[in-house]
Amino acid sequence: MDNVRAYGAGLAGGQFDANVFFKKPTVIFRTIALVLAALLWFSISKGGWHRLSGSSHHQVCLYGSSASTCSFASALGFFSLVGAAALLLLDARLESISSVPSRKRFVTGDLTVSSVFTGIFLIAFFTLWNKFSSFDLDEPYSSGYAKFGILLAFLSTLAWGGAAFFSWRRYEEGAITALTSNFDNEFNGLDGEVREGYGYGGSSEGVGAIGVSNISYQAGAPPLLPTNPNPFVGTEGYGY
Repeated sequence: MDNVRAYGAGLAGGQFDANVFFKKPTVIFRTIALVLAALLWFSISKGGWHRLSGSSHHQVCLYGSSASTCSFASALGFFSLVGAAALLLLDARLESISSVPSRKRFVTGDLTVSSVFTGIFLIAFFTLWNKFSSFDLDEPYSSGYAKFGILLAFLSTLAWGGAAFFSWRRYEEGAITALTSNFDNEFNGLDGEVREGYGYGGSSEGVGAIGVSNISYQAGAPPLLPTNPNPFVGTEGYGY
């Protein structure tokens, strides 16, 4: 059981392996999301606003002159950065967590957070695009950072969507492992007379008879061994 995997890690717990960790699809997508979030936060804070000529204090948001839109995009970049960093740190500790219920809670939370950020960034992308398209100003202004922010919102949708997809696959892997483990435990808990052969406890003269010698009705054929690699054992796992 030491090599059996559940929810992306071994059941017995293990040590952090950087080579394996940074090759996980969830880690790759989440790292991309972290970088994009930092760039989005910087882009909106740096170039999402334009200071009107003749005024040293009054600024206008390039997304439809809506100050709340600029504030929302900047806050989204910040919280996405914090969320991605927190999930990366927790994912790095996943191998050392031997409790399957605790690991399941983390994977469920990871899937939830990634799905929520995917939906929010998708909404933000269309909102920023629509607001910027409707913006009109009589004086020259630089729109490079504002356009870059729209692109970053779209790329962040893909990054968080990819992380959510592989988080779902990791959750699915853990659910299948738990189901297989429960089946094995229930089968091994049966009486030996039932498990032998076809499960008949009596002799050939009285199938299922009780109180007679323990002679199997018919010896079962050797079990078929799977030829495909087990995705839940050792390093053969999906590595989500």
